[in-house]
Amino acid sequence: MQRRDFLRLAQAAGVAIAPWALLTEAQAQAYSGKVLINIHADGGLDQSSWTDPREADRTLNNYAAAGTPAGVAGNIRFAPMGNNAAFFAAHFRNTLVINGVHSETNDHGAGARAHATGALGMGYPNVSELFAATHGKGLPMAWINSGGFRTSAGLVSPTPTPDANAFRALAQPNAASATNDFMKAADISRAQGVRAERMRALMAKGDLLPRSKIAVQEFIGSAESRAMLQRVSALIPAQFDAFQQAHIALIAAQAGLATTIQLSTGGFDTHSNHDNGMANALPRLTNLVDYLWQKSADLGISSRLFVRIYSEFGRTPLNTGNGKDHHEVGSQVLMEANAPWGNRVFGISGPRHQAVRISPTTARPDDAAGIVIKPRHIHAALRRYLNIETSDPRFNLKVPAGEMFDFFNPNVASGYVTM
Repeated sequence: MQRRDFLRLAQAAGVAIAPWALLTEAQAQAYSGKVLINIHADGGLDQSSWTDPREADRTLNNYAAAGTPAGVAGNIRFAPMGNNAAFFAAHFRNTLVINGVHSETNDHGAGARAHATGALGMGYPNVSELFAATHGKGLPMAWINSGGFRTSAGLVSPTPTPDANAFRALAQPNAASATNDFMKAADISRAQGVRAERMRALMAKGDLLPRSKIAVQEFIGSAESRAMLQRVSALIPAQFDAFQQAHIALIAAQAGLATTIQLSTGGFDTHSNHDNGMANALPRLTNLVDYLWQKSADLGISSRLFVRIYSEFGRTPLNTGNGKDHHEVGSQVLMEANAPWGNRVFGISGPRHQAVRISPTTARPDDAAGIVIKPRHIHAALRRYLNIETSDPRFNLKVPAGEMFDFFNPNVASGYVTM
């Protein structure tokens, strides 16, 4: 397959492959490091229905009015809704809950951007983009994005997840069917070898014009990208799972083509009939996350996963339509296999989920010198933990040293404080 054919097929499949993804063989090695997965709970996930339950105030939750207590798994409390009980029972040891996160907005677009990048302002890179730019240079699908905030800051182009047929076609462009090929593999290999030799001979001449040299370099580099995609063919199953986008993305990560995956699941904008909405939206979210851990274990990469679950903001007490409106304060969840910092809760919100100032070092309430947790604080800690800090003034979040929360310190926790 020639480079133009590869790019044409990728475009038809909806797969964006950045120019720097077609680099030299030395620059395009299979990735075997940590895999960052961001999951956007689209619409504004209610913290009272998730990891910051309230049982006494009947204006907040219908389960409080019914006298149903919150569930407990390890040190984590969760609302008695959806599949929360089974989910946290299975995963509490590898989970860090961050409560009392102030989004600084109750707008969907601004909130999604703030939690994806760490900043309300435009122009900052999604943490997935920054991760891919740091760890995935030269990979064909470094940043796989199936939803959520996907605007690039110019570091890496997001790759939309192809459907099953397109993914097979990218990995096996010569396959006419499951058992037959368009051409003999030996003939294709021979033709590719001749082309590669010709390109190397052109480069060796040393008299190419700059634009011609770039074109030849990209052509040579595309052979490595093609070889990487072909490695996926041995990993593609006869049939994909129900969570098809997640399944495809995990296979790409298993093959070393991707460093980060961004997923989205919605239904959380429950302005009316809140409990009915949660009965559908919460299980979709927890089942997706549970699937990621189970499937990644099957693929042998679960030890490499770092999963973050976030939303645009939280939600208010119940309104007159038995729904909940937008509220700036919400929660996030971080997960990692065998995490020494798991089974913890960091951060606090008030009785009706008001913002609370806490100490960055002790995680306890501190009205005098405490700080309200905001997206930029979480992102500053993530950048340090994931080794993607940058000094680029365009992308530096500029979080003062005194506001660096010790989220990943296993000896520091807030627990659940009665305010």
